[in-house]
Amino acid sequence: MLRQRIITGIVIAPIALAGVFLLPPLEFAFFVGAVLAVAAWEWANFAGLSSMQRYVYAALIAASMAGVYYLPTIPVLAVSLLWWTIAFVLVVGYPKFDELWGHTAVIVIIGFVVMLPGFAALNALKQFPQSSYLICLLFFLIWGADIGAYFSGKAFGKAKLAPMVSPGKSWAGFFGGVVTSGVIATLMALYSGSPVMMSWTGLAYLAACMGIAVVSVLGDLTISMFKRHRDIKDSSNLLPGHGGFLDRIDSLLSASPVFALYLLFASWL
Repeated sequence: MLRQRIITGIVIAPIALAGVFLLPPLEFAFFVGAVLAVAAWEWANFAGLSSMQRYVYAALIAASMAGVYYLPTIPVLAVSLLWWTIAFVLVVGYPKFDELWGHTAVIVIIGFVVMLPGFAALNALKQFPQSSYLICLLFFLIWGADIGAYFSGKAFGKAKLAPMVSPGKSWAGFFGGVVTSGVIATLMALYSGSPVMMSWTGLAYLAACMGIAVVSVLGDLTISMFKRHRDIKDSSNLLPGHGGFLDRIDSLLSASPVFALYLLFASWL
């Protein structure tokens, strides 16, 4: 398994990095759209759709992304905030509310609410003059939350964070991940020179970045909840050793809309 993970990572990492940092905005939109269309195909499995229906669903998501590309960004991202608030309640209450969202039609609709704002958010980030730096910051915050959670959870994790959804996650891991993201946010600000950390703007920036880490965990737990409902381990086997595309971008789908909304109103940019 480890060998598979390493080989797959070596293959996909350069492609992902080139797509994110080297493509101009329109080509970047096509790249992100292609990745999310595959993720939509995986999501359709959560809804229990048939093989052909999964391809139709992915095509519908792709067509919807083409429309969202020309829509105002903020309303789309606001819909995402509403969904992730609801997702928090569902994750905390799982499986209590399973009968409310566990139907095929509901899961199909939720897929649109997950994929489309993620697409809009990443394209919004690409429009900023310092887009490469901001996308790096987002990735580092998510990776920091994940890595910090792994090591702190391994060392101190006893109390479980959401045992009914993801038994491996602990409160120690959660707080360790959030703190790690806070450290990364501070180092990135010191590196770029903005914002000034010893200011109200800097404190707001730090709080927002740590909040991004929290939301990234929610994205991970939410996808885990849908997989548990469907009784599957991975969203697919397209990425040997890693599962599916959704397994790799779950945190990004939740964190990117919140991050983009923050940046659209941030005064330090």
